[in-house]
Amino acid sequence: MRKLGFSPAYGPGGFTRAYGGHVFAQAAYAASKTVREGMVIHVSIKASLCFPDFKQLSSLLPFEGLGSCVFVLNITGWFTLQGFTDRPFVYRVENIREGGSYCQRQVNVTQEPSHGICFTCICSFKKPEPSRNERQLDLDLREKYEDVLHGKKPEDWPECPGIDSPYWWEIEQKRGWIDPFPGLNMRKVDMAAYNRPRKTLDRRQLQYYKVIGDMPSVDEDPNLHAIAHLYASDRNGLFPIPNFLDLGNEYLAIASLSHTVIFHVEALDLRMVKEDGTKPWFVVETAIDKIAHGRALASHRLWREDGMHVASCFQDGMLRMPPEGESLGEGRLVFGDSDTLKDEKKCKL
Repeated sequence: MRKLGFSPAYGPGGFTRAYGGHVFAQAAYAASKTVREGMVIHVSIKASLCFPDFKQLSSLLPFEGLGSCVFVLNITGWFTLQGFTDRPFVYRVENIREGGSYCQRQVNVTQEPSHGICFTCICSFKKPEPSRNERQLDLDLREKYEDVLHGKKPEDWPECPGIDSPYWWEIEQKRGWIDPFPGLNMRKVDMAAYNRPRKTLDRRQLQYYKVIGDMPSVDEDPNLHAIAHLYASDRNGLFPIPNFLDLGNEYLAIASLSHTVIFHVEALDLRMVKEDGTKPWFVVETAIDKIAHGRALASHRLWREDGMHVASCFQDGMLRMPPEGESLGEGRLVFGDSDTLKDEKKCKL
């Protein structure tokens, strides 16, 4: 067990509720420090967290004497309690299995004073191996989304809003600045021209991202490069759903229940900084698969800008709407379960 207090978690909108990507990514990184050399993460965790400087994170290893060549394959995590930005997260890593090519770890996360586990995940790691008979979806992002991407570079788009909902867009516009997001430069594409003529389940949201600052090379710390993608995977995660539904601000609560990331490639194809120091752009493509019974499933594909499909993400979330015919008016919850936010102030325009 080790207490990880690298830096305060990011709080969307400047509130004390922690960004899920922070604990999600740090839990995976803590697990990666308990696996033997040669294993990398291949299935990413479901979680909720926020990130500090990636170079700083690499220097603050929670475990010693273990290799970093094993690569994270996938993670599935569950958010069980609200996380806060004003106290450190405590990560407890348990060994589930140590196989020849694959190994698994469970991570339970708490905050003091402890009211129980706030996040739990299972991470899977694997040894690198050659890729044969490879297939993937054939997608040219600039061709498919020509209506919105033509003539635009990633940096031409505005930074992602702190909370991707109309009431918060208006707040940021009035005050003239956006909450700074640590670790990554993330840009939101205006998809109105693409989405307007399409039905809800055919609508999409694109976000570009690349790392800010320095990182160890992919040879030195391959899992850290994967973790940066985990950190990006939850950015404004479920907010595209009410936007696709044209709900505006008319929802009672929205929150992640679980989050899964599966990596399809190995560390070299995930690297955030190349040998020559250039930092490539990656893209999160978001869609809705199902909405029913107060829940919604968002699916995210993570692409390298050249068209390589590097990871897939599935986010099961709560989406509560007011009874038919009722309106929320101008007072509304920021985000999250109304039960866990009963003491949180409402944000008014």
